[in-house]
Amino acid sequence: MIASSSQQGSRRRRGEVKLGLAFVIPVIVIMGGLVVVPLLSTMIDSVYRINPMRPGTPFVGLGNYVDLFQDPAVRQSWINTFYYVVMAVILETLGGLATALLLNRIRYGRRWLLAAVVLPWCLPPVVNAVVWLWIYNPSYGLLNGILQSVGLISGPVVFFNNRYLALFLVTIVHVWRMMPLTAVILLAALQSIPEELYQAAKLDGAGAFKCFRLITMPLIASGLAIALSQSTVFAFNLFDEAWILSGASLDTRTVIIQTYMFAFQNMKFSLGMALSLLAMLASLLISLLYVLKVYRETRFD
Repeated sequence: MIASSSQQGSRRRRGEVKLGLAFVIPVIVIMGGLVVVPLLSTMIDSVYRINPMRPGTPFVGLGNYVDLFQDPAVRQSWINTFYYVVMAVILETLGGLATALLLNRIRYGRRWLLAAVVLPWCLPPVVNAVVWLWIYNPSYGLLNGILQSVGLISGPVVFFNNRYLALFLVTIVHVWRMMPLTAVILLAALQSIPEELYQAAKLDGAGAFKCFRLITMPLIASGLAIALSQSTVFAFNLFDEAWILSGASLDTRTVIIQTYMFAFQNMKFSLGMALSLLAMLASLLISLLYVLKVYRETRFD
């Protein structure tokens, strides 16, 4: 009787596994076709010289990558991209953490405030950039109007005439759109912390800063790693804001914009493919460093 029940349970488990695989395998195949196949195709094409204006596709090995490293425009786009990444990650993390801490303390009306906070992230990137393009406009923009009304400037200022100011303003637009996502991730991490830990710490005489340093930060480390990873990846892929606000200007050009210009404006498909692979590897490497660092700090021996 017991053996029969055990066999029935084993058959049931095998049936559940088969049913699960029946649902999962098609998704894996589809995702493999949509992600792995294009990735492999890009890797292969990046070692050929593909030019639709010329016959043939000669094999050049790492020649495309050598050309990229020797191109001053590519080097400048990497510098701009790393600036965007560093500034965006810092501002999104600090702003998102402050917003999450504030929302976590609010007991009434949190849902409405959370909906208001998430609204910029819900807007399409193009819409967000166009709104800020109007704000930055030197003739009738809101920012110029505010600065003139308080006496900080005497006349209209073209903000994008200064390279470093232009980089910062583009970063602000990106942070405005992406910071809500960081705040939501960190808010979820904060709400998973048991309130009893804070109560016990207060009984031991710990202040607010000590509770934050010894309880909050260690327990939201995994959520923080996720937030940092997504901030890095999205900053590396910054395109819409920089393109709409400043176009193809070398002062604010990102690696993704440079890739677009290679592939679709200059018709140098191989250079565009090689540069896109380098950008993907760079963003994955930095994200992996975040995850490994947090794993080492939070794993239990």
